[in-house]
Amino acid sequence: MGTIRARVARSRLVWVFTRFAAGSAVAMVSSQVTFLLLFGVLGASATLSGALAFLAGAVPNFLLHRFWAWQRVGRVGVRGELVPYVGVITVNGFVAIGITTGVDRLVASSIDDHALRTAVLAMAFGASYVLLFVVKFVLLDRLVFGAAARREERSRHQVPTSTRA
Repeated sequence: MGTIRARVARSRLVWVFTRFAAGSAVAMVSSQVTFLLLFGVLGASATLSGALAFLAGAVPNFLLHRFWAWQRVGRVGVRGELVPYVGVITVNGFVAIGITTGVDRLVASSIDDHALRTAVLAMAFGASYVLLFVVKFVLLDRLVFGAAARREERSRHQVPTSTRA
């Protein structure tokens, strides 16, 4: 019985991770396009471009992960899902913004060509997301969407106190 349960859990995890990866790719493209437009075309700072790019990816990220990857339905639980999600992605965002801003400070005086500097910063921004990819998945599964699903599953299997003898 334990082996079957372990296989089912592993299969669920692979299925969720695959959808998480696809949703993350969509969010990353949204972020990258926003970063390239803001920094590369409009000339905004690396910090502002990184922050707004992060926000541009956060919305599709939440929607794709909640509804598609973890198959959550119904109202969004503010305390059980939204607040922990915002916490997890905020750390991710600060890391991305910090890395991008740091790389910009390092290369600003040595790369005069704006297109090349934009490419370097876009790679740094994207690399920060790749760096935290697995950590983010584990946190979203353990603390946010997977945790909410497990709480609901436990509550469905509990016997109501009014029917106990």
